[in-house]
Amino acid sequence: MSDNLSSINNETPSANGKNSAVFAIIAIVVVATFIYLFFFKNEAEIVSPEPEIVVVEAPVYVDPEPAIVEVVEEEVVEQVVIEPVTVKEPIILPELDQSDEHVKAGVAAMSWRKELLTLLVTDDLIRRVVVFTDNFAQGDVAYSHLPLEPLPEHFAANQNEPEASAPAIADTFVMAGDNELRYKQYIELLHSFEPKALADYFNENKPLFEQAYAELGYGDKPFEQALQQALNRILDIQLVNTEQALVRPSVVYKYQQAELEQLPAADKFLLRLGKENLLQLKAIALELNNQLQLSQ
Repeated sequence: MSDNLSSINNETPSANGKNSAVFAIIAIVVVATFIYLFFFKNEAEIVSPEPEIVVVEAPVYVDPEPAIVEVVEEEVVEQVVIEPVTVKEPIILPELDQSDEHVKAGVAAMSWRKELLTLLVTDDLIRRVVVFTDNFAQGDVAYSHLPLEPLPEHFAANQNEPEASAPAIADTFVMAGDNELRYKQYIELLHSFEPKALADYFNENKPLFEQAYAELGYGDKPFEQALQQALNRILDIQLVNTEQALVRPSVVYKYQQAELEQLPAADKFLLRLGKENLLQLKAIALELNNQLQLSQ
């Protein structure tokens, strides 16, 4: 036992030394752990940032600007109406000597007063019109080639009644009012034709008129020239405002005023129609002249 104690005692210093070392190491580890946990770990902890306070502002209402709507006008496409083209068949004209029936049919188709067509002389009418127009253009009246039937009544005149303030010259006359009425039939006949229809008819039958005009010895001179001169004579004649006194030195009446008696026969023929008839004839001549100018 003593040996055991001795051995134990002998071992005590060494064992105590070892134990002290162990305890020292443990203490150091504990202290180091405590220091780490207290100092380093606290610093290493991630500090969560305080939540940011977000201030949500109340929405401010702003009136929206009116939208600008661009109005695009639709392009108007004009419809083109293609009218059918009427192709006229060529007119086959008869020979001048055989043209009477052709002329009668054409005249009847143009006039809306059929009862007045009996006033026309349809025998060789184209030649009659050409000869009468040519003479009239030069100031003459070819009564033998008048394309109108002569009126049954004769020219009438009344003897002047003497007045106290201005006694009439002996053996002077004035035209009777009945003369103007009898010439009115001719004017109504002319009114029954449309000026455009007459112009178209003349242009369609122009070769026949030109042939008849060439027979008078004018060669290549166009008949239109004579027709234009005849129309101008009607348009240019001046109306006589004063009373047309007449004298009768023989069978035929003559104008008492020298300036009237010296007028061409064609002009005196127009004056005998009377004022109203002459005004209407001027209107017809003007319309026909316009239509002939347009058709050239």
